[in-house]
Amino acid sequence: MYQLMRAILLCVILFSLSVNIPAERKMEIKVAIYFSNVKRFAEEIRDAIDYSWIKKGVKYVISAEIIGREDVKKGKLNSYDVFVIPGSARPYTDAMNKKWREEVIKFVENGGGYIGICGGANLASVGFDEGGNKALNPFLLKIANVYVNDEQYEEWQYLWKSNWRHGGPPIKLSILHTNNPIFEGFYGEQRSIRYWGGPGMYEAKEENEKFGEIIPLAIYAEEPMEVAPLHYWRWDGKWIPYRNVTTDIKGQYAIVATTYGKGRIVLFGPHPERETFFDGHIEEFPVRPEFSPFTWFIYNWVSDNKSTISYNWWILRRSIAWTVGIAMPPASETAVHIEEPRYGIYVEGRKILYSQSAIVIGKTNIIGKAINIRESYLYVDNHLLYTGKGDIQLSTSFNPGKHVVSMVGRSEGEEVKNEISIFVLK
Repeated sequence: MYQLMRAILLCVILFSLSVNIPAERKMEIKVAIYFSNVKRFAEEIRDAIDYSWIKKGVKYVISAEIIGREDVKKGKLNSYDVFVIPGSARPYTDAMNKKWREEVIKFVENGGGYIGICGGANLASVGFDEGGNKALNPFLLKIANVYVNDEQYEEWQYLWKSNWRHGGPPIKLSILHTNNPIFEGFYGEQRSIRYWGGPGMYEAKEENEKFGEIIPLAIYAEEPMEVAPLHYWRWDGKWIPYRNVTTDIKGQYAIVATTYGKGRIVLFGPHPERETFFDGHIEEFPVRPEFSPFTWFIYNWVSDNKSTISYNWWILRRSIAWTVGIAMPPASETAVHIEEPRYGIYVEGRKILYSQSAIVIGKTNIIGKAINIRESYLYVDNHLLYTGKGDIQLSTSFNPGKHVVSMVGRSEGEEVKNEISIFVLK
């Protein structure tokens, strides 16, 4: 009798577990990232959002692909849930094509999400309210009822004069109290985000029944020209700074959320995909001093107090979740990132030259950074090469040809991935 009762009790427990713990469901969010004139800009977005999280028994998976101008013109946006345009100049010229503009507008109007960063925010606006950039207004998407304050000889100088990725000063934003969940848990706080000449935004009040409410999520708490003073220089036997670069975006919107038709939109003036700094100073210098006066000045931001690479990635992940109307992921820095080989030519494990691709000759070192990770895995061409519990560092050789190197990290309720392609020469 005792054995029978124990068997019945075991069956009841097993049945109860099967009823009360549903199987994990999976929901894929397909994201198209627009290729600009620099491949790295799109790849940095993919690095930030190659991510999944679990909420209430559902595993949400962001799947990102990089697409180009012809993909948009052929209507391929319809295969995605969200369209991301990073900062660069090329989308301005692509948007001069009427078919390109129509496809993007139709995608958002019918319910697609749109995230614009820097130039991608300008492109979504109704236009520039003043200055020479007004010439671009006929070719903008006009899906967000904001004007952008972003002038060539003012804010844009933080792009034109930047020493590539070594520029971009950290600017503090004030996070506003709203009903939008993207910054839930951070209302009233300040956040440091890198700045490369993006817009300050303000409401345009244009009439269009498809425009939704403008919800400012953050404002610029600092003026770029005060944090990072830049100058115009002239040669008079020596280099002389003869005029300050001025900006006037402090207090204007740095991040906004809105809608157009059925689609949701998030626009950023600064760059949440990049790591930031918590102090530092600007350093201006001539590109080729030996060619003076036939050269020009650029700048670095100098600091030893840098954030993790993923410090602000959660903002992009949450923005994607909001545009498709799903549960917010945690505001975590959880990430993996393959640091080497990346963007360079490597000979026997040593980087000798910068390149837009990773080119390897001989043995190479694979260095992967893990942030808030419990388990880490390294794959080469989908074959597991290494397992561990944190950062990865190993030396290996590859056969000649193209290879895909992937690092995967897992923590409680989160999974992250980082993937690069390398080209191995004999």
